[in-house]
Amino acid sequence: MEYMSFLKENELAYFDDITSGFSRIPLDWDCPAIISNGIIDVRSINEEHITRVLNSLSFLGCEAIQLFIPIDITLAFLKIFFNQIKNSRVNTVELIVDYGIESTSVELINSEMKTENRLIKTLFFNAPKNESKIISPYSKKIIIYTSEKLDLFNDCGNIHPFLFTNNIPFFTESQHHNTCLNRKICIDANGNIKNCPAMAKSFGNIKDTTLEEAINKPGFKDLWYICKDQIDVCKDCEFRYMCTDCRCFIKDPGNIYSQPAKCTYNPYICLWEGQEGYVPVEECGTYSRETGFVPDKKRIAELNKQIWGEE
Repeated sequence: MEYMSFLKENELAYFDDITSGFSRIPLDWDCPAIISNGIIDVRSINEEHITRVLNSLSFLGCEAIQLFIPIDITLAFLKIFFNQIKNSRVNTVELIVDYGIESTSVELINSEMKTENRLIKTLFFNAPKNESKIISPYSKKIIIYTSEKLDLFNDCGNIHPFLFTNNIPFFTESQHHNTCLNRKICIDANGNIKNCPAMAKSFGNIKDTTLEEAINKPGFKDLWYICKDQIDVCKDCEFRYMCTDCRCFIKDPGNIYSQPAKCTYNPYICLWEGQEGYVPVEECGTYSRETGFVPDKKRIAELNKQIWGEE
């Protein structure tokens, strides 16, 4: 209050109640697509499969796909893929490509990056050096080269401020749905249809199951409705409505509401791992399968007093 008085007395600020002039943000969320996004690992997909998969995704209304391209991809496959997306409902495509693919395939990808509006990002891994190239100053199209040897799907589930999404569609979706798995479908390296390529449970294989059949199987949509307000620790976090939630890599695999295993933020002391004073969440409470994570208010108050000088 002393600071507020200083601002007012020195005519640096004035205070008024303007909240009545703003209507509340509607928190309902919906999407016109049955499936809004998909991940496809093409290591076990041939030309026939990719045509059928892309036709299904288009029918389901899918708007965005991420394609993992291994070192032995053929030029014929890539040509079929690019021709298919030109006539599909997909409007955003990202490629993750092994840098060791044939030069003719690299040339095709670079050409499509310049001419195909749907193709917005290509990441070449196992590259000789790290660099990035903006295709056009008037677009967000980018080609990234990294020397890292990606373990594509086991590397997912990371939590970091750089990965936060701060917009109203994401915010409203997070009120009701899982912000990673909602309306998502994935095909792993063996052709299995899943919620996430890194998950064990599958709902069929593209060799004998259509995407439409898979999403209508019991259990496929269950994870869509697990939101941050239900998840241990996350429900107490100030970033919960801008953070993509992982249900694959969790601290307690036996509890689907367990905190993401790769989160290094402690919301009870407002510190990330590596910052001075940081302690892991486990020091701020107790966990059991029956109760989930229960914060220890006394311990949290002690920690905050040590770190910030206040309770």
